[in-house]
Amino acid sequence: MRIAHFLPHYPGRDGSAAFCRGLSRALNRQEPGSCPIITLRPGCAQAGPDEELLHYPHTARTHPFDLPSALREDLVSNRHGLDGVVLHGTFNPPMATLGKWLRKIDLPYLFIPHDPYVPALMSHKRRRKAVYWKCFEKPLIEGAVAVQLLDESHEAPLRARGVRNRTVVIPNGCEVSMADELPPDAKIPGSNPDEIRILYFGRMDAHHKGLDLLIGGFDQALRAAPDARLTLVMTGNDWTDRSALENQAQRLGIRDKVHFTGRRPETAMEIVAEADLVILPSRFDGFGLCIVEAMLAGRPVIVSEAAGVAGQVEQSGGGWTTRPDAESIAATLLDAVAERSRWQEMGDANRRHVLNHLTWDQIAAKTRGIYQELFAS
Repeated sequence: MRIAHFLPHYPGRDGSAAFCRGLSRALNRQEPGSCPIITLRPGCAQAGPDEELLHYPHTARTHPFDLPSALREDLVSNRHGLDGVVLHGTFNPPMATLGKWLRKIDLPYLFIPHDPYVPALMSHKRRRKAVYWKCFEKPLIEGAVAVQLLDESHEAPLRARGVRNRTVVIPNGCEVSMADELPPDAKIPGSNPDEIRILYFGRMDAHHKGLDLLIGGFDQALRAAPDARLTLVMTGNDWTDRSALENQAQRLGIRDKVHFTGRRPETAMEIVAEADLVILPSRFDGFGLCIVEAMLAGRPVIVSEAAGVAGQVEQSGGGWTTRPDAESIAATLLDAVAERSRWQEMGDANRRHVLNHLTWDQIAAKTRGIYQELFAS
């Protein structure tokens, strides 16, 4: 069986690209040639023996919904011998266009929104999303053979919007080999009495990732425990919100305690190895690959209960969940600091959980069974 994943900007560095990369490579290891990735990004090349790209560089887009004619023609002729396609991402115009085209030629597709359709997602740019939902998003979803969710908690918001499609739940994963990138002198969580280094690792998207809430909660924690010697490090793509977040920290008088690094060249394991504690305070989040990587690196974590990965953290016993508001984040930070002596033990529990449940090979084996059921002719 040959199922292609469509992600126009692949190989980007966001969560959906990491998902496609990890799952595709694992599926291709198990059955060579079973999972190519369709990309429209100019200038990308094959990345390795376990990766196959179906490349349609698209530099002359006339509007956001435009797709290359060569891609449409190859799908009609089924030049690539596909049994189905997987479409990724909420409110993504190329997905709506391709979904409509796949329905026209009767080639089945699975849809993965990645993010749940919760009020925090739908209320941001509310009017625009309301129109898009009615005209494009809901028809895209209803035309899919199923909707793949990253966590069971994402089903209720989908049903609340009137979607009745079958759903399947398959979480995000990670490559076991990433653990080999962990430096031999990696910091032992909680071992430095002079500093507690808290890390946020991801794009600087204040609304989605709840970074304004994080800075507000961090400020409250500092005021409640002035001797705790806390430092907050914000690492990742600067996006559009970094300056506003820097201004927020400045207004609160904690600019010297909040460090913005931008995107760093080191591997994820090298970056998280410097942290005592990794945090994801999202208002909503499909899963949270950065947390899986932190767990693999043996870090205790704090995760918003609105992130799909929260259930995995609860199962591992290696961290805390928090409501996505400044007061709750502050309280959870203080709870975590009070249990500093357990951080190494909790990090070890996180690593075991990932190795036992969240490797890409394990995820791919489950995914293959789902594909055989959904796409069997």
